[in-house]
Amino acid sequence: MNKRLIILSGPSCVGKSPLIEALRRVHPHISFQMPVMYTSRPPRSIEQEGIDYYFRTEQEIRAFPSNRYIVGKTRTVWQAIDLEEMRKIFSHYDLIIFEIYPTLGESFLNHPLTVQLSAEFHVRTVFISPATEGEITALQDFMGFTSPDEAVAAIMLPKHIGRMQQQGKLLTPEVMQDLQLRASMAYAEMKMGMNYSDRIVNHDGEDSHNWRFTPPIGDAGATLKRFVEILLT
Repeated sequence: MNKRLIILSGPSCVGKSPLIEALRRVHPHISFQMPVMYTSRPPRSIEQEGIDYYFRTEQEIRAFPSNRYIVGKTRTVWQAIDLEEMRKIFSHYDLIIFEIYPTLGESFLNHPLTVQLSAEFHVRTVFISPATEGEITALQDFMGFTSPDEAVAAIMLPKHIGRMQQQGKLLTPEVMQDLQLRASMAYAEMKMGMNYSDRIVNHDGEDSHNWRFTPPIGDAGATLKRFVEILLT
């Protein structure tokens, strides 16, 4: 079976976006298509309408008709999948990579139309984690974190802050509140990915300079290598 659908998930700022960028840069011979979702959050400085997301208001997204869109809340924003776009993508591409939040990804995979369209596709679910369970437990033991959620939040918050600084954004109280929320949810999101077919531990988050090398070095490079192996098998 040569047709493949890859669901890619992981906590915010774990490195999913630079992974896709590195895949395009280092392996241009791998042809794939990524669906474009709707989101209610504002675009980041490097994002473009219709390429990264379709940017709409929460009210617009929540009003989308259920017979055409899968709509759901991811963290603090609303997102939607256009099923008509998915129908076209499935008919024209043999390799589809869909970066999607775990709960929305589950709704997508279980939707009757997706089940029908993906019947001829080999489906793999890939989850990127920022640390191993053993590392999280060790952090709790040695640094006194009260829960794995707190330990993982301590790992992720500096990555979020680093990404914001690289993008030239001010760390206003509102921005910091959002970053702290995203970091606090990371461990719960890791638990959502426990049943994924493939799990990759990547310590180089989205803010890591290791992604800037060609090919990437460190864990960024190892993550790209493992992801390519998944795509080609």
